[in-house]
Amino acid sequence: MNCAVIDLGSNSIRLSIYKCEKKQILKTFDEKEIAGLAGYVFDGVLQTAGILKACAVINYFKEIAFRFVEPSNVRLFATASLRNISNRDQAVNSIAEKTLLTPDVLEGAEEAALGFSGISHLIHGDSGVMIDIGGASTELVRFVNKKAANLVSLPIGCLNLSAEYVNRIIPTERERKQIKAVIKDQFSKVDWGDSVKCPLLVGTGGTLRATMKLSRALFDLPAEENSIKAGHVKEIAELLYGNKGDIYHTVYRTIPERLMTIPIGLAILQQAIKKFGCKTISVNKFGVREGYLLGRVLQTNDEYVIN
Repeated sequence: MNCAVIDLGSNSIRLSIYKCEKKQILKTFDEKEIAGLAGYVFDGVLQTAGILKACAVINYFKEIAFRFVEPSNVRLFATASLRNISNRDQAVNSIAEKTLLTPDVLEGAEEAALGFSGISHLIHGDSGVMIDIGGASTELVRFVNKKAANLVSLPIGCLNLSAEYVNRIIPTERERKQIKAVIKDQFSKVDWGDSVKCPLLVGTGGTLRATMKLSRALFDLPAEENSIKAGHVKEIAELLYGNKGDIYHTVYRTIPERLMTIPIGLAILQQAIKKFGCKTISVNKFGVREGYLLGRVLQTNDEYVIN
């Protein structure tokens, strides 16, 4: 059976197609469009232009999916892109009318839980924290014995912080201080008692994968390397903020679509490193889409192997 999942995010919209059989899941197609929907939100309202842009990308992806997947096995879900807006019902109804796919809007805890479900079988270590830095929210999961123990979704992401505090492309020193203060305040609300210090930080999502690519390029790491040293995160941030060397040429070469968002994503990641005291971040190629496939499309608790 082939299944397709369209992830309507605040920064990007992504289509993933999977072949599911004999307890094996193989991703056979993956494509994303940077839509920047968080940039269309004003005073909490997703503007009509943003809704229409989302519909155009969804319809494009739907045409691709229908070539390989039965229509009943094509699913659309949304995260903070629709969760955090005041006109959620209007946006959902409009998207459903124009695309014939009704978005399943995930609440923050649901997004965190499904994100963890999508990567849990690949975690090397029994206990730690998962982080997913998105366009308009950041999900955190503390896990013990490879089981989720605490879930939280913070209303801070690369795009919504940029839209609120950054006037140009790269944050100024004053803007960085404002952003760091907001991030610090949000992380201060994460109260997990004595368990807050976790040496293992597992990253998923586009921001973490972009940081991994940048780390490989800057520190001459092998292509198969999937872990980032906490010290390297600090070095990358300092290079970006100081506009040192040819750092932005490296960004253009490796992650051009993340030019505006990576400085803020690194600020969130640095606060997580400080909060949890980790030394290394393990970056996972799977995440919420695979969790959604397992939990909402296949609706199974069986152990699948995802490739």
